[in-house]
Amino acid sequence: MNFNQNLLARMRKATLSWRDAQAFALPAQNSMNPEQLQKLTAVTELIQRTLNEHLPGMEKTDSHTNPAPGRQGDASQESSLHDINPAPEKRPVPPSANARYMADIIDADVSQTQKNGKADAGRFVSGSYVNPHGKRSYKLYIPSGYNGDKGKALPLIVMLHGCTQGPDDFATGTGMNLIAEQQQCLVVYPAQDQGANSSKCWNWFKAMDQQRDQGEPSLIAGITRDIMANYHVDADSVFIAGMSAGGAMAAIMADAYPELYAAVGIHSGLPFGAASDLPSAMAAMRGAANQIKKPVTGNAVPIIVFHGDQDHTVHSKNADRIMARYLGSKQSSALKAQKEDGSGKLGRRYTRTRYAENASSQQAGAKTAPAEQWVIHGAGHTWSGGNSQGSFTDAAGPDASREMLRFFLSQVNQNQA
Repeated sequence: MNFNQNLLARMRKATLSWRDAQAFALPAQNSMNPEQLQKLTAVTELIQRTLNEHLPGMEKTDSHTNPAPGRQGDASQESSLHDINPAPEKRPVPPSANARYMADIIDADVSQTQKNGKADAGRFVSGSYVNPHGKRSYKLYIPSGYNGDKGKALPLIVMLHGCTQGPDDFATGTGMNLIAEQQQCLVVYPAQDQGANSSKCWNWFKAMDQQRDQGEPSLIAGITRDIMANYHVDADSVFIAGMSAGGAMAAIMADAYPELYAAVGIHSGLPFGAASDLPSAMAAMRGAANQIKKPVTGNAVPIIVFHGDQDHTVHSKNADRIMARYLGSKQSSALKAQKEDGSGKLGRRYTRTRYAENASSQQAGAKTAPAEQWVIHGAGHTWSGGNSQGSFTDAAGPDASREMLRFFLSQVNQNQA
């Protein structure tokens, strides 16, 4: 293969590598205006394409789609869920603003460039929570309209990232902060500690981390409750959602704390009880059958599920099993299914199944369905409708973030009607 050595020299002078460019680009987003960020992103993508096309021995990659086919069958480590993302820039943390719950607050203007090219108007603050089971950091999005106790109590969404992701990457990829700004919601992103899992996966497959008031569920619930205690949150409008390992943990949280969360959203995840250790987790991810456990309380919170039918990391059978578990609960025995087909704004087709009490309640303006399942046709292990600046997103599909929030708020509106 012929290769232009002068081109390589110029590119190496400009940047050591594409990964170094990305590592620089991510933290730099907070200090750039949208036009500057767009130019930097374009340069980064050009460098990546050029390196992939010309460097001997380098395979072509795309950090926002499924792993290469050779990696899809490698289930030896759960880190196969996601590619490695560059670590975010560490910023100095001021002394604790509230020693009671060990929260270190950093006020920061949120200037992430979103799909519409506009920056969020709210603030993204960092904090941490500690209890006898450990400590976890988090980031909280506060919309511009938030006015403390003087204003309206706002909904709260808890977002659980996937393996190797973090709050900043997940917020960027899902675009949830932009939607929360439009709908005036608080959004908190708990961060898995690398010391607890080397790939930053939530430990959804460990027995200790599948129980109420134990392990990681206690930490996530603790973060949720502290945000509720320290911000003006509508206690009836607290929701939880997650992707992949985060989706599996969201399923656990909904089961363990049904009084805390009004609804749950699971994207590319697995049902509660799908595994009890790493080998059984890998089998479940490949689609192996698992014993469906009924909800501890006998009830199940309203649920919306998204999954790509070409997901080679977490098999789409898991979405069916999540729904089967919900439909096996006592309050859902009379629900009827209604399917509809559609497509995202960029052409990705989907099948949406709504579950409601009867056919008439499926119609617009009538009582909402307490469960929905979205099958995204042709999609892999990606967040549907996500922002390509975040990892593992598919912009061609329907907007999972917007549909999740629509579903969440519909449950509250129904109960208040």
